[in-house]
Amino acid sequence: MRYGLWMVFLLHANLAKSQCCPFVFRFLTNPVNEKVCFSSLLEDAKELYEKIQEVHPDLYRNATKEALDSSYLRLINTCTEDLTLLSFVAAVNAFLQTIKDSHTFINLRDLLHYKALSRYYLPLQLTESEGKLWVVKSGVKAIPAGVNLLSVNAVPVKMYQEQALVLTPKESLADSAFRLMQLHVVSALMNLNHSNRMNTYQWVDGKDTVKAQVKIPRFIKAQHKEAFKWGSNDITFKATEGSGILKIASFSPTNIKGFKKKLDQIFQEISVRPIDKLILDLRFNTGGYILLQEYLMSFLAPKNTAYTADYVYKRSAYDRFSQLSRFQRKRFIRAAKHVYPNGALSKEWDFYNRPYGSVETVTNNPILKNNLGLEYSGSCTLLVNELSMSAAANFTAWFIKGQRGEVIGSPVSGTNAGTFANPATLFLTNTGLPISISTMKINLLSEGEIERSLRPNHEIRPTLQELKQGVDAMLHFALKH
Repeated sequence: MRYGLWMVFLLHANLAKSQCCPFVFRFLTNPVNEKVCFSSLLEDAKELYEKIQEVHPDLYRNATKEALDSSYLRLINTCTEDLTLLSFVAAVNAFLQTIKDSHTFINLRDLLHYKALSRYYLPLQLTESEGKLWVVKSGVKAIPAGVNLLSVNAVPVKMYQEQALVLTPKESLADSAFRLMQLHVVSALMNLNHSNRMNTYQWVDGKDTVKAQVKIPRFIKAQHKEAFKWGSNDITFKATEGSGILKIASFSPTNIKGFKKKLDQIFQEISVRPIDKLILDLRFNTGGYILLQEYLMSFLAPKNTAYTADYVYKRSAYDRFSQLSRFQRKRFIRAAKHVYPNGALSKEWDFYNRPYGSVETVTNNPILKNNLGLEYSGSCTLLVNELSMSAAANFTAWFIKGQRGEVIGSPVSGTNAGTFANPATLFLTNTGLPISISTMKINLLSEGEIERSLRPNHEIRPTLQELKQGVDAMLHFALKH
């Protein structure tokens, strides 16, 4: 084992002396400075295009074939010279933006895991107001909330905002959410480019311009800072000021039964101790299981309410049926044969038996129900932001269409037409980059209905005073409104 690792280090050292690397070692390669040979990048770009054609269920929904092919040619042209991994990811994501599918892209944050052991990282949440970038939350006490961040190591933060344009995933018509999501990419870009233990930050606090050397934590430790672990608890609930605040950080829990049981307990508590208003908080919820989205809906809808959606599948080695474990596959086959030829499960069975490359639309209209038969029919408010995606966006579409209550926050990364879903992760051969590709499209539109972006009834931006005081402006508005 030691000999093998020594050989890897020796090989990487020899490659580093050359102009470029023909392939990448994740734990040794600097994604910002070290270049990868153009021949390797071209191979990965072609592999990417082939995989998208093979896997994606509705590639030309938001773009014409001509537009996508033209964008692909630009990617190929960019890859005719040696590039850093960061530059390559920017070129790939610029191409993928043409599809307008936020599930199909390379997550810039994955580059933080290259050479991760020697990387330092500052958790930083930003917002934009009056053309300036303000700190909402910082992972170190040295940089306070509510200051206007200017630069890192003399590099203007605005430069990273411009670079973020091609590194941010797009979702159909959700342009407002796209612009807000860029700020999360800016934070990742700054950390990629300034990964040292000590960095010089400059900001404006009131009338004072401050320049300070800031010590930042190791990347591995910073990941575990509680303030930035949005999904540390999948579900939390508390009652305050006559309202119940139900926060669901993710629809992708490690324990599905536990998730359902927790919701059962919360709504049972609400039925015993009534509240004036329920505030649902789906901010930073990037999605997860459709069945858990539907389970939450079951508590808010009248009994016997159906949720109708069309699911567009493309048969491939990466679709959700191919990814089933042996036990799951046996259970699916047994259940499908039991109800055949009736129901959506039968249509999924027909699809499962079709050859790779087949595309099928399956209509599903389950009756929404929960284990305890509970229903909350009282006042309801939904909190969302630009990182409310996938299942959280589809929940928002249902909430708005059913006029279940008011929506507060910022635009959601989705539309009333439904999002793509069930992304498969593939690794490009030479760079080792993980690429996410959708394997399913959810269609929610009724016949004649026009696709629209999902915007809140009340779009809330924190004031400078609220930032400095650490006030949650959206939640504060929801409690007082």
